[in-house]
Amino acid sequence: MQSSSKGSKSRRGVNKSATPPRFAGEMLSVLSDIMSVESVDSVLQKIAETIAEVFSVRALIICVLDENERVFRVRAAHGYGADRTEQIMAITYSQELLGRDMDAKFMISENVYFIRPGPEDFNKSDEPLYLDVKSITKPRGDLNEWHELDYLKIVFMDRDNQPKGFIEIEKPETGRTMDKDAIEALRIFAELAGVAIENAKMYQSQVEIAQRTRFLGDIIAHDINNYNQAVTSYLHMALSTDVDSEKAVAYLGRATEAAWGISELIQRADKLARIEEEGAKNTGPVDLTAVLKESAGEVSRSNSEKDVTIDLNLGSQRYFVTGNELINEVFVNIIDNAVQYDPHEKITVEVSVGEFFVDYRRYWCVSISDNGIGIPDSKKSLVFGRMSGGTEGPPALGLGLSIVRAIVESYHGMVWVEDRVRGNQSKGSVFRVALPMASSS
Repeated sequence: MQSSSKGSKSRRGVNKSATPPRFAGEMLSVLSDIMSVESVDSVLQKIAETIAEVFSVRALIICVLDENERVFRVRAAHGYGADRTEQIMAITYSQELLGRDMDAKFMISENVYFIRPGPEDFNKSDEPLYLDVKSITKPRGDLNEWHELDYLKIVFMDRDNQPKGFIEIEKPETGRTMDKDAIEALRIFAELAGVAIENAKMYQSQVEIAQRTRFLGDIIAHDINNYNQAVTSYLHMALSTDVDSEKAVAYLGRATEAAWGISELIQRADKLARIEEEGAKNTGPVDLTAVLKESAGEVSRSNSEKDVTIDLNLGSQRYFVTGNELINEVFVNIIDNAVQYDPHEKITVEVSVGEFFVDYRRYWCVSISDNGIGIPDSKKSLVFGRMSGGTEGPPALGLGLSIVRAIVESYHGMVWVEDRVRGNQSKGSVFRVALPMASSS
């Protein structure tokens, strides 16, 4: 919900006479549950349900900072039906918007803010959060009555005293404002919940590390086995007694290429591990136009035996994004895959750049369109992190797209794939890479 300086609630507005909801003993009894080592979403849902029960809250949401996109995402909701919950979970809050809500004029306790907007501040995108939209225009009467537009925000901070998330109370069961004891208990609970969330995030991080380790092990074993089979087969053919010397040399050359493939695979696996462990270093403004031209040229040279056309529809504008020396590998990998998985004699890849927005963040989005065999919907979310293959789609893409994902995410960007013709995967794919805009200086 958007904040407003109008109708803001002072400390005197808190209802001190209402009976506090039961919380002391019951709050302590549930802390062990929310401190348990589980996934972040599981812990967040437990926190939401606990707050609703202990503090008699009819509806609330919990938002957590998305480290990659630097926005606060709704990660748990309570008090809404399934359809509305799905809409609410798509809502994001910018850091600027949270900053406005954290204005001192709204503060009623440390890290607790009570915002009372006027009807003119109603934001249509927040409509799913309201239980009774018709009451939005209802005039305020008793200050201790909770208006449909009101919301209470309890912010939890990190070790550097920066917001890492917040609990937003949309409506109490009583329809009345909370007393100071309940608010203080909520504040303490939010601090403990913040610790539980950090524990869950660390646990999830370790799970993801283990999954990546298994992924690297699986794909290395898979590809090394393929290369070894190729080396063995070509050597066997080269040593065959009925093969002439010219063919033997050709077979030996192919065996050598396969052997070099093992070396390259190990290098790429090492690079992926280092990127995911350390992230991208020394990032700054990068001229995307120059990078795309260089990447297209590199792919054309490495596929000189094919009839390949790479159309760069970049216009005369220059596009600067956040990146470093690794950015070239992003586009070389994607464009080269577009060439490799196109079965046509004449191969055309189109590259364009457009603006892309997520809340208040601005990106340059590179679209790389091919006419290849396409990727089924069931594989689209997997190609950047796991082996794909089988009869449904392209053969295993190896580590290339995993490296693409790791580099793009280290720049706080996004990468995904769509059908070139919506709903028809056989017409090829469009890979999109959105990178944060940067100034040229």
